[in-house]
Amino acid sequence: MKFSVLFYDALNALKRNKKRSILTMLGIIIGIGAVITIISIGNGFQNYVMENLTEEGDESVSIAISFVPNKQSMYEDPNIVFFNSEDISTIKSIPGVKDVKFGNEDNESASQNLEVETRNGKASSMVETVKNTDKEMVEGRNLNSLDNDMKQRVAILSEDKADEILKNYNEKLGSSININGVGYKVVGIYKDEAFSMGIGGGGFSDISIPKQTYESLRPEERNSPGIQVFLESGVSVKDTAKEVVDKLKSSGSMKDLGTYNYFDISEMLEGISKVLNQITIFIALIGGISLFIAGIGMMNMMFISVSERTKEIGIRRAIGATKGNITMQFLLEGIVVTVIGGIFGYLFGLLMAMVISAFLPFKAAVEVGPIVVALLISLVIGVVFSYAPAKSAANKNVIEILS
Repeated sequence: MKFSVLFYDALNALKRNKKRSILTMLGIIIGIGAVITIISIGNGFQNYVMENLTEEGDESVSIAISFVPNKQSMYEDPNIVFFNSEDISTIKSIPGVKDVKFGNEDNESASQNLEVETRNGKASSMVETVKNTDKEMVEGRNLNSLDNDMKQRVAILSEDKADEILKNYNEKLGSSININGVGYKVVGIYKDEAFSMGIGGGGFSDISIPKQTYESLRPEERNSPGIQVFLESGVSVKDTAKEVVDKLKSSGSMKDLGTYNYFDISEMLEGISKVLNQITIFIALIGGISLFIAGIGMMNMMFISVSERTKEIGIRRAIGATKGNITMQFLLEGIVVTVIGGIFGYLFGLLMAMVISAFLPFKAAVEVGPIVVALLISLVIGVVFSYAPAKSAANKNVIEILS
């Protein structure tokens, strides 16, 4: 018997029992839809996390080089320069290195311990280098982006710090202070904050100055114990990182006062990606339990169909249909139900993923792979759960049926 005839008979059999076929198909649709929704949301979340972990959303390969001093007190010493210009030049000369940036270079602000001098004497203070400020002022003004761009020598102080270092001044506003030997004019005094953390600085700060001003005047004193090394594409990250660290250990400015280490950001991102993939797959497998239940429901439908069509099977066998023809016909009925259910399930899952992502800070990631997976799963369910009923139909005794 031709395949086209068997396929046509399978469709007609499903049409005769529309309600039962649709209800069975509904289980497949919900199961496939749940898996597709979870995978799409999971991939979208993974992309969202990876974009936020890579610098400015790009995929630049970089390694973080850090210096760990032998004495913790060195972190507070304003005269310590962890990476000077010679260190940076040495690293840039290594093949495969594209650029080098200080650990706090791209931060909006950073705090560090610097020496502040007035006519009342010298004192160490946490100084925040910023692009602009938005503090509650007691008198004067905040620092703005123009101060930063024009590299103005201006500063703002907290009330407590102003009272401490400018206590004998007639006018605190407009007075001059020296920070690491450079004069700055006080243009504002702000209300003390209970807790102020400089980004990348990690401490209290009670003096703020323009970031570009400070870096232009003391370029070697961007007092960060870490730098970011950006690599050219195609370069071996591990080999280059090891070469950078080995170079610093042999000729770095701080080689005798501590150790140099590296952290491969690409390895961290790869590890995070694997974990997110495993979580997505695990949740999808849990959602796949509904597919197993739907498959059992379809098997039940097929057994009922076989029992209802016993005489039809006997007549077909009597007029020449083989056991293979009967098996194929019932297999096709199961496959048609599950494949159509898989297609609608994919569309349903896609719709659900888009609706859910509308309430999330990221978009669902739609990929071609899940389409193929959905159809393959549907096909496997159709074959596996229809085979037993189909063989049961094919093995029925024709004589007993027709007697």
